[in-house]
Amino acid sequence: MLKAQRQAIYLVRKGVEEIVVEHYRTPDGKSFVVVHKSLEGSYETSEGDVKEWKLLELEDFKEVKDAAVDFETLPPEIRKAVSLVYR
Repeated sequence: MLKAQRQAIYLVRKGVEEIVVEHYRTPDGKSFVVVHKSLEGSYETSEGDVKEWKLLELEDFKEVKDAAVDFETLPPEIRKAVSLVYR
């Protein structure tokens, strides 16, 4: 298992779209960027119930709920990683 600590989390506006970007770093210095494009959705339980979820209401993401930033204000290495996702 790879152990990494979250260094930063951003709610990013990229055009008309909002995404959540997490930056993780391992103890040996490697960086990883996680891009969440889906901020809400639904799923069906085994009992047939439909449950809805919203990413920004989860405890780990509440801190960025009201702090959206523009894509251009992200650190360069984070911008580069996100741009690779959108190719």
